Amino acid sequence: MGIISRMRKQNAIYWPPATEDNFGRAGSGALVELTLDSGVNSRVRWEDKAEEFVDAAGTTQQSNAVVYVPRLPGGDEVEVGGWLWLGDRGDLTDEDVPGNNAGAYKVQRLDKLPTLKATEHLRTAYL
Repeated sequence: MGIISRMRKQNAIYWPPATEDNFGRAGSGALVELTLDSGVNSRVRWEDKAEEFVDAAGTTQQSNAVVYVPRLPGGDEVEVGGWLWLGDRGDLTDEDVPGNNAGAYKVQRLDKLPTLKATEHLRTAYL
């Protein structure tokens, strides 16, 4: 287990982006628990901090949080447009609508940086 995996010690919930509903509102997919499961570290490192970044449209934004995320348990990646929330599933207010949970934020940007030996990637989500 590399240093990137060892620094991620917090549980979180991720909702992938989904297609729009019949009213043109962006939906969310089924939630994914980011936890330690069967020795596989799918947890995050969540830093509540305001950091400037440039979004996909080229606009300068300011983050609510910067989160170091893993590859998802099924092998997929966290995506821009998905939602992240720090905590355990049992503490959620609403499992279906991420925006109804205080402290849940939409992923605005995602960076992926390989280690020098390219054995791991540091995935950084700006919320």
